[in-house]
Amino acid sequence: MSEQLFPEDQTEYRRTWIWAVPLLVFLVFVVGQLLVLLPADALGWVSRETVDKYPTVLFVRVGTFAMVAVLFSAWVKLFERRSMASVGLVFNNRSAGIYAGGYATGLLMGITVVGAIFLAGAYKLETADMSRDLLPITLLMFAFILQSGTEEMIFRGWMMGRIAERYGLRIAVIGNSLLFSLMHVDIAGLGSTPAITIVFFAIMTFLFSIFLSLLAIRQRSVLGAAAWHAAWNWIFITWFGLPTTGIDLGLRPLVADLAPVNDATVWLTGGGIGPEGSVITLVVLGIGCVVLLRRHGRV
Repeated sequence: MSEQLFPEDQTEYRRTWIWAVPLLVFLVFVVGQLLVLLPADALGWVSRETVDKYPTVLFVRVGTFAMVAVLFSAWVKLFERRSMASVGLVFNNRSAGIYAGGYATGLLMGITVVGAIFLAGAYKLETADMSRDLLPITLLMFAFILQSGTEEMIFRGWMMGRIAERYGLRIAVIGNSLLFSLMHVDIAGLGSTPAITIVFFAIMTFLFSIFLSLLAIRQRSVLGAAAWHAAWNWIFITWFGLPTTGIDLGLRPLVADLAPVNDATVWLTGGGIGPEGSVITLVVLGIGCVVLLRRHGRV
């Protein structure tokens, strides 16, 4: 059964062809990144060696996702002739609370994951150095807010909303989560990562998207999902010095500089991927999905 997921204040608008929805998502991300990275590479601003290193990672995150957001917004406004509320950017007297609650929940769930792995004996305190990289940590917070907001607007806002209009919420949740997973799990880039960790990471990415889809459905807005996503991406690197999706910036973290215990199993620590490759993350996200399903009802 089709369903209007987000409010629409336009009476006349164009519909994007349903077969083109996943293709357009892929193209917007590719074109947006190329428009920023190709000139930057030609000018010597980025390279394969520095793309995931600070401070280049800030330019890459901010530049590419800002361009993606601009291209996507242009499609919604100029081609579809729809408001941004139709992609879940709903602003009202509840918006600040939704965003703050989403961010706090993302931090809490991230702490729960790291704390559980630490209590299981799989992480150790690597250094007691109390110095902090406050400027990079703060800048990364805003970079992840932009990145996560753009991804949520496109996947949980636009893609899920457009599929729901034709085929209903269940197919919309599964459809956007499948594409999100395919675009985030780079098997070739994981190198010598153990197979079990890659499997856990792939399942985690799918559950991650399911959780955020359910959150956006429950709130009828992508603001809470965008905030949760930003906090989740930020906390592992900047609070605990752990990789996020395999990216390790080597910063001095806010809370504790943790590292895997030498003989700890990779399915518990997540190995080079970080906590997102751990079975603990699967459990935490699975519980989160169950809670949202129980509160929202059947999708």
